[in-house]
Amino acid sequence: MIAWFVNRNILTVNRWIHRFYDTQELNDQKRSGHPLRLMEDIQLKTIAFYCQATPLPGISRLSLRDAASYLNQHQEILGCPVSYSTIGRYLKSHSLRPHLHKYFLTITDPDFFPKMHHIIKLYFNQPEYLFCYDECPAIQALMPLCPDLPSDKNKPNYTEPSYKRNGTSDLMAFLRVKTGNIFGDCKDNHNRHSLISLFKEHVSMQPSNVQLHYIMDNLNTHFHHDFCRAVAELSKMKYSPLEKGFQRREWLQKDDKRIVIHFTPFHGSWLNMIEIWFGILNQKCIKLRGFESVVILQSVILDFINTWNQYFAHPFTWTYKGDGLHENAMSRFNKWLLIETSQMDISFLNKQFLLMANIAKDYQKIQQTKQWTQLQELLILKKEYLQNLIINSPKERLKKTTWQSLENLENIMNCQF
Repeated sequence: MIAWFVNRNILTVNRWIHRFYDTQELNDQKRSGHPLRLMEDIQLKTIAFYCQATPLPGISRLSLRDAASYLNQHQEILGCPVSYSTIGRYLKSHSLRPHLHKYFLTITDPDFFPKMHHIIKLYFNQPEYLFCYDECPAIQALMPLCPDLPSDKNKPNYTEPSYKRNGTSDLMAFLRVKTGNIFGDCKDNHNRHSLISLFKEHVSMQPSNVQLHYIMDNLNTHFHHDFCRAVAELSKMKYSPLEKGFQRREWLQKDDKRIVIHFTPFHGSWLNMIEIWFGILNQKCIKLRGFESVVILQSVILDFINTWNQYFAHPFTWTYKGDGLHENAMSRFNKWLLIETSQMDISFLNKQFLLMANIAKDYQKIQQTKQWTQLQELLILKKEYLQNLIINSPKERLKKTTWQSLENLENIMNCQF
């Protein structure tokens, strides 16, 4: 019963029971080997040195061997020599892996979550004619300088890494969410003229008596005056020129016309389902293949689209609902405040203040999390740091706006707590 309860082997439990009967104590016995030489303060100094952003001038990352070599040459830092394996053991004991890095898309849109939930709602309640559109720009026509060596027994293909650049091409593509079919074309550019031309061609292929929905990102060509005119023309309605970009986006998103454009949040390209297909295109068509010219590259891409539509097209299953992303956004902002990084741009800081305020208003459950409590404390503790960031910024026009955003966030906290 004891072994099951503490999740240990029954022999281990018996050994400790007998030790208690013999000594009336539950202490470890003396172990063989050299006593501990490097105390906790030495360990912490070693970790602090190795995990610095720039441990030495001009170096952003040291190997364990290089770090050990430097510390042994400058023993005044630790007061004793240290081996590379010891440094690795210290890092592992504190669950630190500073050699690992991973990219992530920072949430910079203050209205990210309402926009995200709108796109997710479309995926879970799909209109019959829902399309995802995006561009894959500057696809390179690369030609290796020598042929590959074919695979042999227990050996892979050998590919020469050197190549010749033969130009680039842009791919503009539409994904029908219901079926997974692709309509696209390769262009020399992806400006508004290319977009309007392909967009009109795509619309002409759809039934004239149905409403068409398109998911796009916030590239300026997607809400240009000329594109708005084209949407109005295809919807058989009038368009009065709108001066501001956000006004044009709002007009394009209105559902009182034949064509409705749904914009992903800024910095939220991962919400556009066609990005999944672009990854498939790269893996199955472009990667590890040589192209002697842009014309050949474009021909191969169009062939792949036809093959995909004929044999492999299928609807992608979207399962993500955004659970936990509110807490992650707040947790990341708290970490930036904790480290007091000088890389905090004032425009980014202003958007983070607005984002935190919107999360607090629209997502009530965040008020019961430790991230929200920590943010409250950090805004007080890091007040001077935040003030210096705003005061020392060269962006004069943003200073007043950022002050107002900070005050608004503080007022929301004071009202709710």
